[in-house]
Amino acid sequence: MTARVAVVTGAARGLGEAIALRLAADYDALVLADLTDRASGECAQQWEDVTSEVSRVRCDVRDAGSVRELFDRAEEFGDPVALVNAAGVGIFTPLLEIDEAMWDNTFAVNTRGTFLTCQEFLRRTESASAIVNIASIGARLGGDMLAHYGASKAAVIELSHSVARVGASRGIRCNTVMPGLILTDMWRQTIAFLRERDPGLASLSDDQVFQGFVEQMVPMGRPQEARDIAEMVAFLLGDGARNVTGQTVSVDGGAVMT
Repeated sequence: MTARVAVVTGAARGLGEAIALRLAADYDALVLADLTDRASGECAQQWEDVTSEVSRVRCDVRDAGSVRELFDRAEEFGDPVALVNAAGVGIFTPLLEIDEAMWDNTFAVNTRGTFLTCQEFLRRTESASAIVNIASIGARLGGDMLAHYGASKAAVIELSHSVARVGASRGIRCNTVMPGLILTDMWRQTIAFLRERDPGLASLSDDQVFQGFVEQMVPMGRPQEARDIAEMVAFLLGDGARNVTGQTVSVDGGAVMT
C-alpha cells in the first residue's frame, strides 16, 4: 500500500508547525516546507514523539522551480494526498506607507505561493485528496493597516474556489481556514512596529498589547491558539469532511460572523 503523504508549507514555526504536528497522527509521512529547513525548537519534545516519517525541505513558495522540487521530494515518500498552505507574511502598515516592494512580496508569498503549490498538487494528484489554504480574518475586515495582507488573503479565498471547481471531478477537495488572533511571530513583529509608533505601548508587554486587540475584536474574549486552527485543518483534510469543498471557515471566536 502506498504511503499517504501530507505536504505543509510554512511549517518551520508558529501555526504551520502546529498544523504539521497535528497531521502527524493522520499520515504516514510529512514533507514540511519553509525558507528554513529547521524547526523553531518550541515543539521539540512533541516532534520526538512523532512516529510518521518527517522530511524538512527548504522551499521558496514564490518560485515555481522550488515548488516542483518540493513535490518531487514528497513523491519519494509516497502519494501526496494532503496539502496545507500555511506559508505567509504580513505586518500592520498604514495604507499610505505600503510601498510597491512590500505589496509585491506580500502577494508573492501569500497568493502566488498558494497558487503555485495548488497548481502543482493538481497536476500530480489523481486520487481522492484534499487541500486547505490558510487565509485570515484580515481578508474580511477591510483594516486600514492591512490593505496588502488582507487583499492577498482575500485572493487566496477566491483562488480556493477555483481549485475546488477544478479538483471536484477527481475527488480533490479544497477549503480555506481563516484564523483569528493568534500570538505568532507575525503578531510580535506587528507589535514591535506599533510600539515604535506609539510610545505609550513601551511599558506594555507583547501579551498585554495583544490582549488589547483581543478584547476589542473577539466577542468570546479570548485569543485563538494554533491548535484550534490545526484541529479544523485536520478535519477538513479528513474523510469526515468528504462532502465539504470550496468553503471558507473562520476559527476566530466570533470576530468575523458569516
